Amino acid sequence: MYAELVCRSNFSFLRGASHPEELVATAARLGLPALALTDGDGLYGVVKAHLAAREHGLKLLLGTELTLTDGPPVVVYAMNAGGYANMCRLVSASRMAHPKGQTGLPWREVAERAEGLLALLPHPAPLEQVAGLAEAFPGRFHVGLCRTLSAGDGPREAKAEALARALGVPLCAHNDVHVHHRRRQPLQDVLTAIRHKTTVDKAGTRLMPNAERTLKSPHEMARLFHDRPEALERTLEIAGRCHATLEDLRYHFSEEDLPPGLTAMGHLRGLTEEGLTVRYPSGVPPEVRKQVEHELKLIEALDFPGYFLALWDIVRFARSRGILCQGRGSAANSVVCYALQLTAIDPVRMGLLFERFLSMERKEPPDIDVDFEHERREEVLQYVYEKHGRHRAGMVCEFICYRGRLALREVGKSLGLSLDQVDRLSKVAAASGFDVTPEVLVEAGLSAFDRRVRQTLTLAKEMEGFPRHVSIHVGGFVITREPLVDLIPVENAAMKGRTVIQWEKDDTNALGVLKVDLLALGMLTAVSKCLAFIREHFGRELSLATIPAEDPQVYDMLCEADTVGVFQIESRAQMNMLPRLKPRTFYDLVIEIALIRPGPIVGNMVHPYLRRRNGEEVPTYPTDEVRAILEKTLGVPLFQEQAMKLAMVAAGFTAGEADGLRRALGHKRAEQLLEPYRLRFVAGGVKRGYPSPYMEELFEQFRGFAHYGFPESHSASFALIAYASSWLKCHYPQAFTAALLNSQPMGFYAPHTLVADARRHGVEVRPVDVRHSGWDCTLEEGGALRLGLRMVRGLGEAAGRRVAASRGEGYTCLADVARRTRIPRHELTRLALAGALASLCGSRRQALWEIQALGPLDADDLFFGMPMDGTQVALPPMSVAERVSADYETVGLSLEKHPLELLRPALRKRGAVSAEGLQRVSAGRRVAVGGMLICRQRPPTAKGMCFLSLEDETGIANLVVPPDVYERSRRDIHGALFLVGEGILERSGKVLNVKTQWIHALEGAVG
Repeated sequence: MYAELVCRSNFSFLRGASHPEELVATAARLGLPALALTDGDGLYGVVKAHLAAREHGLKLLLGTELTLTDGPPVVVYAMNAGGYANMCRLVSASRMAHPKGQTGLPWREVAERAEGLLALLPHPAPLEQVAGLAEAFPGRFHVGLCRTLSAGDGPREAKAEALARALGVPLCAHNDVHVHHRRRQPLQDVLTAIRHKTTVDKAGTRLMPNAERTLKSPHEMARLFHDRPEALERTLEIAGRCHATLEDLRYHFSEEDLPPGLTAMGHLRGLTEEGLTVRYPSGVPPEVRKQVEHELKLIEALDFPGYFLALWDIVRFARSRGILCQGRGSAANSVVCYALQLTAIDPVRMGLLFERFLSMERKEPPDIDVDFEHERREEVLQYVYEKHGRHRAGMVCEFICYRGRLALREVGKSLGLSLDQVDRLSKVAAASGFDVTPEVLVEAGLSAFDRRVRQTLTLAKEMEGFPRHVSIHVGGFVITREPLVDLIPVENAAMKGRTVIQWEKDDTNALGVLKVDLLALGMLTAVSKCLAFIREHFGRELSLATIPAEDPQVYDMLCEADTVGVFQIESRAQMNMLPRLKPRTFYDLVIEIALIRPGPIVGNMVHPYLRRRNGEEVPTYPTDEVRAILEKTLGVPLFQEQAMKLAMVAAGFTAGEADGLRRALGHKRAEQLLEPYRLRFVAGGVKRGYPSPYMEELFEQFRGFAHYGFPESHSASFALIAYASSWLKCHYPQAFTAALLNSQPMGFYAPHTLVADARRHGVEVRPVDVRHSGWDCTLEEGGALRLGLRMVRGLGEAAGRRVAASRGEGYTCLADVARRTRIPRHELTRLALAGALASLCGSRRQALWEIQALGPLDADDLFFGMPMDGTQVALPPMSVAERVSADYETVGLSLEKHPLELLRPALRKRGAVSAEGLQRVSAGRRVAVGGMLICRQRPPTAKGMCFLSLEDETGIANLVVPPDVYERSRRDIHGALFLVGEGILERSGKVLNVKTQWIHALEGAVG
């Protein structure tokens, strides 16, 4: 027998060409009793290997290859829990001592943490480089012996034998595995070429000479090492000495700052009681009290009180700093979360299902997502680091993987394809996937007989999903009671002040490691800034909690689809849905947000719901039990919680089994996992008297949840922010628009669309002007919105803030601006082009001339900014078209004219009407419309359809582009700023769409 002890996966980043799962599955199939995963300076793939090994009944050795700064690489294996902790500490030290992407430790540091570790030198090295290290592993150091059937085997083996003899240590066989199967060797060659920034043809000796570094069966290895059976036996001995396993990982969430005499559970119970008195000032309803007790007992049984306390502490900190935050997701199903003010939805009043969040049968970590203002989230993250220490807190990593276009580009370049060929191939694959027919290749201008083209497609398909580099998860934090580096290796992130663990969120979830998700939400930033504007300029103190509820004016606005800038309901699809759904209550908004998701669309839930809401169809319920679950959504199961409740009521599932169904629906292998649930669901329903066809129909609707159906709690949490932003837009459009502009980048639309929408709502918008503008957009007398210097592209924030801060009583002339601000000439030029100096100089062109006439703009020059030539030159101002063009170049919008006003003559010649004019066109009539492209969507659920929004001086027109038209016009749709389309006008109530039959770029630029 034989155990493979040196094995790299693709988590060695361009050094291994197989997934950990492939290596484990192949090792098990070949009959190996054990396998070590030994990626370089990392345990990135170990959880995936662990889960696969558990599935296949294979023993997994926990190992890594450590890079030494003063010696050759050495592989170490964890013999026990202490050894595993030392391994994690060594990997962390190797990563933390260097900038991101670099590693290395002195051998003495490895020696200091040798306890509980076993070492293998995979390749021979000079005696003086390894003698000290070998002494640090008494009875636990081995020299590797590898036979790759290449010319270097003999000399290398002689050196290994001599070194082992000199050190007095045994030899141990290994195969230096880089691929799980020989057929993966071409991809290994490509990875090598990519790593060395060359092509496979030019890589030369940097490539492996053959495909022997693959997993081999015990029989193959016995034949290969027939003369050294003891070297094979040594592998089994080492495997037998290594008992460390991730099954024994002992993780405890941090529990700190407990009041004297209180346990974590006691403290949580006390905080919950305090919160209940705030949430229910008239007394806690009996059903709420019952639910709270149920939740607290479960939290205690699962040992999660520290997790809830940590979230409560983080949210408390944020609110103490005036940072808006709100929990969402399944956490909103919990009354405890509601009482702790982590979430803002009353789950009992809304009838939400707690088991969607937490259940005894599942025993998985709770998942609480909290959104913070995106501009201030870093304050919260740094608080977590400071509170718990970097030795006990780290962010979860995310693996950025090779996907379609990137994989094709990298593989194609390494195989010697030209950039043009790679680009053509990428476009073909984007439309047809990697399995491309010869005819399609020829149509794209590629040779169907070019071996490199075919190989690029094949290898790119194999490479898809390979990790490319380590990034940071959007907000996941792991906080531990023990030192974090004893559990998971930690490394520096690319972003200053951040450290990350080497596991992604699925890894932590699989091992029961709790993470807190501290996420960033741009709309919370905008709402916070808007509330500040209202407080300052209108004298009204508001918060998210005190914004008036159920305002008819707000719902009137929503029914008109007047939602540019509004959270969650500003997309083209949402705008089409709003006039049809006609929301009049908060729960209508909850449904609106949930409907425009792939799940309900794929599950054929949208149209039945709308028909029933509009009285065109009457919902029916087979039993009162089903009615109680589905009545609020008119008989259509829109939410995951409803699917779970139906499984429990109609099919007899337990709460845990129902949640298992919910998780299977969301799994990437949903189709494989769902069949047993379907059979049980239908059989359980029939047993309880439900018709089999009804149960089948219900289950088919459930399948839609495999395409991102919302939990009701998540939709409700988002609906709160959607309503708040709608109310602010409705009643304070100037403050709302200013806040949106000051919170960029965020949201669905560019600033020019936000400003155009505000002006249509009667907001006076004033241009950028150095005499009046601050860095941010501001409100002036009469509620006018003044554009801020932040809007000027090419003007740095430091320079912009200096312009505002140096203004004092006002600037007198351009030279005065230059002298006081001392900003460089190129930034002055950007201000001039933007028209921000026109009020001082008379016109933009005059300002540009005067900038060139200024003296030295060296900050240390005595004559900084003084005019060098007293000659006064009066220049003609720019034309309207030139000013509009300059506006869009520098500010991204124009207050003078919309570009379509200048292009209207050309559009009239084409017979095109304006967006407003579409209202007067009859349905079914052929019509042409043109505008500036502001939104382009092609969702996977749309069967190839593309949806465009074109803005002109009167409003926004919506175009539906069928797949054939899209393919014909793809270049214009993706490359042109101005488009004109012609087709048939479709009208559904107030919703207008032009179903295009052709679409082209609108020729002629502004100016």
